[in-house]
Amino acid sequence: MLIRCIIGVLVLCAIVSFVDSQGSSIFPPSCYLNVLIVLDRSDSVKGGFNRSRDFVLNVSQELNINQNAHIVAMIVYSGASYRRQVFKWNFAKSNEEFYQVVRNLRAIGGTTATKKALEVALDLMDSRNKTIPTLIMVVTDGRSQDDPSEPAKHLQAIPNTYMFAAATGDPALVDKQELYTIGGHVNHVILQSGRELAADLTRKLLREAQDKCRTTTTTTTNYQNITLGRELAADLTRKLLREAQDKCRTTTTTTTTTTTTTTTTTTTENPITGCEQDLVIVLDFSTTTHPIYKAYQELAERLVSRVKVGLRYTRVALVVFSSVGWTQTKFDLDRYDNAEDVMYHIRNLQYTGGTTAIGEGISEAMKQADEAHGARPELANKIMVIFTDGWNNKGPEPGEMSKKAQALGFDLYTVGVKEPESSETQLNQLTLESIAPDPKHVFTNENFDQFIEIARRRNLKCL
Repeated sequence: MLIRCIIGVLVLCAIVSFVDSQGSSIFPPSCYLNVLIVLDRSDSVKGGFNRSRDFVLNVSQELNINQNAHIVAMIVYSGASYRRQVFKWNFAKSNEEFYQVVRNLRAIGGTTATKKALEVALDLMDSRNKTIPTLIMVVTDGRSQDDPSEPAKHLQAIPNTYMFAAATGDPALVDKQELYTIGGHVNHVILQSGRELAADLTRKLLREAQDKCRTTTTTTTNYQNITLGRELAADLTRKLLREAQDKCRTTTTTTTTTTTTTTTTTTTENPITGCEQDLVIVLDFSTTTHPIYKAYQELAERLVSRVKVGLRYTRVALVVFSSVGWTQTKFDLDRYDNAEDVMYHIRNLQYTGGTTAIGEGISEAMKQADEAHGARPELANKIMVIFTDGWNNKGPEPGEMSKKAQALGFDLYTVGVKEPESSETQLNQLTLESIAPDPKHVFTNENFDQFIEIARRRNLKCL
């Protein structure tokens, strides 16, 4: 499987402007991997350290970090006189633990002693799991004050070990020759290219490369099964009762009697109001949205309170997603006939955490285009609004799923919550814009009222 992973990296290198004519396979098939990250935080990258750190976060979250799959270690360094941070093998037992450690790293300045960092890496390699392949990723601009070639050659010579160098800044400002020396081959160097970020390209390729491992893994979450079990009987009963009462709701009979005449008048109310709208709310409850998921709930409640909710007006469905396999439809379009019930359900959602599968959330939400879930084809306009920070790292590509949803007639919008620049997670604007049809469909908490006005248009004459 990991042959496909490294072939993906080869394709990446071709994309970013370096091409190798040999094109040979350079990694054995395996779903298990040691990953050693060597991260430069010296003065030469100080201005871009956050970018380098986020590259590590983004790419590594494509892995399944645990002692039975992908085992990680990390060295964070700058000058020879500065203290290096060495995180030994299996220091993080999950993707979430790794995220917390790396997110808290800060640039400290100093000169760049990549040679010394690679010598520490050689010592660390002695304690690795030698029965599985090892991937070493050195993230640096290549402008070391010492010559890293000798320890780099020793690392490259270790059996079943494959070494790469990545620079996340402007390719014109990095020492490409040193990066080649560290990686050992031109195809082991990853650089930015135009608007394509090294992290985005690498994540996409790694995700595709690991499809085989993911499809043979089944995860069962008892909590989810319990939740579905609780809701199933109530959903079915309410739906049956609602269908049974439809005839009563659409027909009103009035009888007026006087002493001289008896007049019977039957009035049938037009079932079409012209205010029909199917609104699907999709909430990101992954680890990166803690604690801003609460803001998503508040914004969603605000939206529901401003439209006219009813079976003949705006119907609302709710989907919550995080990791692959954890996506749930909390209720279908025909579940509730009033805003109060919808808001109560949104307010009382339980946060899950986990990785982020935006594409799977969109895919699940697309089911609401089916009449079996309460949709009204050819009658209601369809809106799907996705509350997320955009940091996708699992499941199908959000952009591809968005195109499929739009083909079904959904008007897609994204909503993110802006936080201070000092906060841990900023919005991934590239992903948000790839989901939305155009920038006019991308909103934040700061201009959310403008989106509400768009969602209210269909209901205006019925308000």
